[in-house]
Amino acid sequence: MNRTFSAVAIFLLAGAPAFAQATAEHLAAMDTNGDKAVDATEFAAFADKVYTTLDVDKNGALSQAEVGSTISAEQFQAVDANKNGSLSKSEFAAASKADFAASDLDKNGKLD
Repeated sequence: MNRTFSAVAIFLLAGAPAFAQATAEHLAAMDTNGDKAVDATEFAAFADKVYTTLDVDKNGALSQAEVGSTISAEQFQAVDANKNGSLSKSEFAAASKADFAASDLDKNGKLD
């Protein structure tokens, strides 16, 4: 996983405080339409890409081992809504959606 992708994975899972540390390079990695902003659709698509990349064994669930040092055990547990020790795609997507909403400080539907 390249460094930009890994950094973006961190703030997708870590939440809004980590997103504040995002750089223009991170935003550009998600900005597929080139408008210098990331909307909810772009953010969700990138979160899906992150999930797919992290799911090394392709079993449809992320283990703590698969996310490795990308996120802490505490962050992993916070995203693991059903507390089964793995992150489903829906848990990951829900956390990403909440992160987007919390990061959209001016509530304009975009991160810029």
